[in-house]
Amino acid sequence: MVLLVITATVLSSFLALTMAFFYASHKTFPGFGHWTFGGSLIAFGYLMMVLRGIVPVSLSIVLVNVAVPLSAVFYLDGMRRFLDLSEISRGWYAVPAVSALMSVVTFYTSDSAAWRSFFTSLAFSVPHLLTSALVFSDYPKTKSLFYLIIGTEMALASTVLMARAIWGFTVPDFQLMMVSPVEAGFFISLMVLQIVITVSFIMLNAERSNRDLQLAEAAVRGNLEKLEKALAEVKTLQGILPICANCKKIRDDRGDWVPMEAYVRDRTDADFSHGICPTCAKKLYPQFYKEKLV
Repeated sequence: MVLLVITATVLSSFLALTMAFFYASHKTFPGFGHWTFGGSLIAFGYLMMVLRGIVPVSLSIVLVNVAVPLSAVFYLDGMRRFLDLSEISRGWYAVPAVSALMSVVTFYTSDSAAWRSFFTSLAFSVPHLLTSALVFSDYPKTKSLFYLIIGTEMALASTVLMARAIWGFTVPDFQLMMVSPVEAGFFISLMVLQIVITVSFIMLNAERSNRDLQLAEAAVRGNLEKLEKALAEVKTLQGILPICANCKKIRDDRGDWVPMEAYVRDRTDADFSHGICPTCAKKLYPQFYKEKLV
C-alpha cells in the first residue's frame, strides 16, 4: 500500500506540474490558477501520508486534513471564477481548518482513523458536489463535453471518498493505507479520477480559448467585410486639381485637359446625367423659360 500511495504522490505531482506549465505558457482564464493550486495541494496531501512517521504523526494528520479538503475548495472557487460567477465566501476556506481540528481532537481522544477519514472525506466531498452541480447547471449553455466529464468526476470522487469513509467504520482497527483490496481500489480510483479531472481542466480552458478566438475572428471578418463594402462604395479625389477658369476642364496626370465629368467618372464610381439649372435655362432659353413659368 505504501508503494501505491507513493505512486499516487508522484502522479499527482506530475499532474500539478503539468497544469503549472500550461498556466505559465498558455492563455488561461480566471479560475485556472485555483485549479492548479488545488492539484498541488492534493500532491502535498499524498506526500504527507508517505512521510507519516518521518514527519510527526499529529503534524501529518493536520496537514493532510487541511490540504485535501482545501484542494476541493480551490476547485470550487476556481470553477465559479471560470464561469464568471461571484467568488465563494471566505468562510469556505475555514472548512479545512475545522476538519483538521476535528481530526486532531479525535486523534488525541480515541485515535479513530475511521472518524478522521470521515471528517476529511466530508470536508472534501461537499465542495466537490457543489462544483459538480455548477458545471451540470452550466452545461445547457455551452454543450461542452468537458462540463459533463468534470461534473461526473467530481460526483464520483465524492461518492468514492464517502463510501470509503463509511466502510472504515465497519473494519476493526481501520488504519490509513492498511493492506486491503478496498483500500487499494480507493487509491487507484482517486488516481484515475485525478488524471481525468486534470486533463479536463486543461481541455476546458483550451476549448474556451478556441471559442473566444473563433468569435474574435468572426468579428474581424464582419468588420473587414463592412470596410471593404464601404471602400467599394466610396472613392475620393484628393489633392489640388488644376482646373480651367473658363471651361472648367481639368488637367490630368498626362497633361491633357479633359472635361470635368469625364475626369470624375474615370476616377470614381460616380456617373453623370445631364440637365440644366434654372439660371442657365433663363440665360440660354429665355422664351422657353418664361412660357414654362406661365
